[in-house]
Amino acid sequence: MWRSKKFIIGLLAVILLVGASLGGVALAQDNEEDSQPAATINAVWDKVAAILQDEGVNITSEQLQDAFAKAQEQMRTEALENYLQKLVEKERITQEEADQYLEWWLAKPDVSFGFGFRGHGGFRGMVWMRGWGGPCFPTQ
Repeated sequence: MWRSKKFIIGLLAVILLVGASLGGVALAQDNEEDSQPAATINAVWDKVAAILQDEGVNITSEQLQDAFAKAQEQMRTEALENYLQKLVEKERITQEEADQYLEWWLAKPDVSFGFGFRGHGGFRGMVWMRGWGGPCFPTQ
């Protein structure tokens, strides 16, 4: 008798947990659209471009966005190079493996599938480099 009560209580707990999770996902999807509307972001770029033009710098918001995107990409690449160099210094990978990975990273297409963490392309790659092992970077 006691075992069946445990089973029923456990089943109810699982049902409540799944229901709460689905409700949370539905609310999160509704709130995602309101969190950072594209119009607000474009308004910020336009405002920054207007401020710069008032100071004598001739730049459009599109040029500013492009420069910002290039700076982000350069910073990401530098961070990856530093990370790979630290792995080489710790002798977790060889310099050749680091060069191969960097070459692959720079050659891959820059696309986002729109799922994962706020549409930034999912799980950020390199999960297996954080100590989970992998084909090129075994853990020791």
